[in-house]
Amino acid sequence: MKAIKKIMVWMLISVTIQVAVLYYVDNYLFAAEGTTNIVAKKVVNEKKKERKKVDVPIPEDAEHVAVSYDGGFVSYYKDDVLKVIDVYTGKENQMELEENYEVEFYKWAPDRDIILLAMKKEQGNNNKYMFCSYDAERNKKDLMQTKEGEKTSITASKKSYIEDIELTPLTNMIYVKTALKGGKTTIYSIDVMKKIEKVRTEAYFIGDIKILPNDDRITYEAPKEGKVYITGSSDSISMKDIDNVCLISADEEDRIYLGELENSDTGSSKVKNIYCGRAEQDTTEWKKITLTNPIDKKDIFISKEGKVYINDNLKGTVTEVASNKETVYKGIFMQMYENGIASTSEGKLVETQLK
Repeated sequence: MKAIKKIMVWMLISVTIQVAVLYYVDNYLFAAEGTTNIVAKKVVNEKKKERKKVDVPIPEDAEHVAVSYDGGFVSYYKDDVLKVIDVYTGKENQMELEENYEVEFYKWAPDRDIILLAMKKEQGNNNKYMFCSYDAERNKKDLMQTKEGEKTSITASKKSYIEDIELTPLTNMIYVKTALKGGKTTIYSIDVMKKIEKVRTEAYFIGDIKILPNDDRITYEAPKEGKVYITGSSDSISMKDIDNVCLISADEEDRIYLGELENSDTGSSKVKNIYCGRAEQDTTEWKKITLTNPIDKKDIFISKEGKVYINDNLKGTVTEVASNKETVYKGIFMQMYENGIASTSEGKLVETQLK
């Protein structure tokens, strides 16, 4: 009987201690004015930001010149070789391809120093495309293949070509857009297991595609219809009293940016107003951003945070619409990257920080 009482006492003490600990954790350790907030922050390499960049020459005959997400690397295609250069050291690496393959298309990942690359090889009347990733920091290429060893590839007509590759940073879901010259567009998805599938779309001809990073869906435009769709829905995004829209971008909060085109003719590229909102919202609740003058779609850029920038090639300026802050750059505009502008001047890469 005494033994049972001792056991009961020790059990009661144990439970009391556990309750006390949980109470302390809940109300003091993780509490802030009665609320619990979990905040995820992107880790920024401050040492990398402080390093001085060197002059990097860009040959006149270089093709597909692009910089990485933060401007730390520049890449281009020349003499059938993809070259990647560290802008802090000037060190150049060349990516080795599989035998008999050539570069078809490549794109930098939106949040890391990694290139996604499509390689092409002719097979009879078809093209075979294989995919790989290249880590610029480690100078290491990895061929995409399933855990069973099956290579991730697409076989398509010789008239086809890869037009775009999109990656969502959160889940590493990849979308590949292929097209026939003057013909049908096809989109494929590559999941985290590197398995590839054809994506169902509601349009025969597809223009730009953008990933909604937090749910793995993509939004895509049907330029001949003047409509924009989201995968998983047969209905286009309907804007009240607007007949002709184009897809501009999507930000890290899954906000979609549509451009109201200057006239009702499909094929027009001048945007007079921008609308942004999420797929689950009624479009009457979307925010309207009025532009001072109609702007060519290719000169509108949306940052990951949702800031709208306009490039003026003649003035050599990029302006943030909300604040009207203007950043002057030198030379020929190439692209925007995280907090900066990449351009070329006198045969060299120039990187300008945004104001």
